[in-house]
Amino acid sequence: MKNVPKTKKTFKGKANRLIDELIHPYFKENPTFILLDGLLHAIVEQNPNESLRKFVRYNLPEFLTNKTKRTKRTNR
Repeated sequence: MKNVPKTKKTFKGKANRLIDELIHPYFKENPTFILLDGLLHAIVEQNPNESLRKFVRYNLPEFLTNKTKRTKRTNR
């Protein structure tokens, strides 16, 4: 983050931590929260390309794993 005022960095960091604290505990309960997490982080970051890259790297694997597990449980 070049030439970004410290207060903006601080706000983004605090907002992202708050999103993590509020949303991550529900990931296993319902994979939709993983999508919500990605959307909220994208809103805070305001950089669609970077947000998509981070979502694919960090959240998509967990989303697919949780979604697959839920589908298997449903089909039993």
